[in-house]
Amino acid sequence: MCASALVTATVSVVFGLKAAKIASAQQSMVILMLLLMASSNSLLHLWFSESPEQTTNIFVTLIASGIVLSNRYHWTVAMLFNWIGWLVVNITLEIALVQHFFFAMAMSTLLSWFAHLARKKLVEKQLELEIERDLALEHEQEAMAATQAKSSFLANMSHEIRTPMNGVINMIELVSQSKLDEKQKNFIATAKRSAESLLVIINDILDFSKIEAGELTIEQVEFDLEELFSNVIHDQQFAATSKGLTLELAKQNLPQTRVVGDPYRIIQVLNNLLSNAIKFTKSGSIVVQYDLQMLKEHLRLGVNVSDTGIGVSEDALPHLFDAFSQADMSTTRKFGGTGLGLAITKQLCELMGGSIAVESKLGEGSTFRFSVKLAAPTAATSLQQSPSENSPDYNFANLRILLVEDNHINQEVMLAILESLEIEVEIANDGLEALTKLADSQGANFDLILMDCQMPNLDGYQATRRIRAGDAGQEVSEIPIIALTANTMNSEREKCLEAGMNEYLSKPISTNALTLLLAKYQSA
Repeated sequence: MCASALVTATVSVVFGLKAAKIASAQQSMVILMLLLMASSNSLLHLWFSESPEQTTNIFVTLIASGIVLSNRYHWTVAMLFNWIGWLVVNITLEIALVQHFFFAMAMSTLLSWFAHLARKKLVEKQLELEIERDLALEHEQEAMAATQAKSSFLANMSHEIRTPMNGVINMIELVSQSKLDEKQKNFIATAKRSAESLLVIINDILDFSKIEAGELTIEQVEFDLEELFSNVIHDQQFAATSKGLTLELAKQNLPQTRVVGDPYRIIQVLNNLLSNAIKFTKSGSIVVQYDLQMLKEHLRLGVNVSDTGIGVSEDALPHLFDAFSQADMSTTRKFGGTGLGLAITKQLCELMGGSIAVESKLGEGSTFRFSVKLAAPTAATSLQQSPSENSPDYNFANLRILLVEDNHINQEVMLAILESLEIEVEIANDGLEALTKLADSQGANFDLILMDCQMPNLDGYQATRRIRAGDAGQEVSEIPIIALTANTMNSEREKCLEAGMNEYLSKPISTNALTLLLAKYQSA
């Protein structure tokens, strides 16, 4: 009996230590085996002692079987084994079947049955939850894959559109600077406005894909709040006046004008709201009110944009900030728009630590209220002020640049911009040609490289890596390289810097941004 107990204890310890490695399908069988070994020990104890009181050990095994076994077949085997063993021992040894022991066996079996039912339901529920969890994970992965695919598609589409838009917008800009009569100036101005409207739509699509991909970041630079609002109103004034609308700016509580935040994104939010207000207002006025609250740890900018326009119905209000949604589908034909503006506006406000809400009555007008979190300027942020729109005059007469670009239209655009800045330019049609030109020049002729990223034969990333590795000569391995790309995702910026590029410019190329970068590396 001692040997049997020792074997049972040893087996129990071994299986206990390896329990985590036992497959779930085999666990019930292992538990049944351990219970049968325990029952055997109890029956042996009863056999050798010939004492009916030892039946109490079997009661414990019966109840334990119900608690730990969820398999109906295994539970039945455990019950039969204990009952048959108990009866056989009692009959063989001619032990009197005491009534209260028989009753206790029956009660133990009944308790075991209820425990087994509870265990079985618990296991079934657990299995259901695991199946639901697996389905939820599968659906989440499918949704993430779909979102990623959509974001990639939108980013690729934006890239493909922005590349020719670089040629369109910059060529229009260059033509507008030439000598034109009044009629031609009007034609060019109309073309420019149309191109800029198209670029707004492209940027909306790109921003939406960046937000979905979690790649849109909020900058923290110092800027003047009063100047920002004045510039936005000035820029929107023409559109309002041309419709006979009054556009007013009301400054309320403004304890300070210098703040730290993302001026570009605040302007984007304001322009979205003002463009909508002007679009959907036939007559009357549009009023922009703003104030700045000084809280304990930060500043909070509050803005109200009110109009006397067509308003929004109560049914449409809950869906006003949904992506690809508009208050009335007829507005798509009558007023135009992608239905992304307000969705992006809402997400931008939230990314800047604020929120946006709307109050509107059909036929009476709307009021959009938004707030964003700002900070007070510090010595560090004062060094990161937002760049001025008007750059000072620079002299680039002695600057020589290698332009690496495969698109002939973009070559013409960049060539015209750089020549207008009196910069000497040489063109390479791909990365391989750039390496050849750099190797031939021994680095003596080029001060800087403007590198397109997506090119045949050898793209901008690989070309940059090879330049940094010294494949074009050690003399040019440290030459400044500025990336030119139509992809403005953050991952693209990181990819360019990882390849060894110094700076990043997105297409359509801003002449002002390019000028500032050239000035930076000319003085370096």
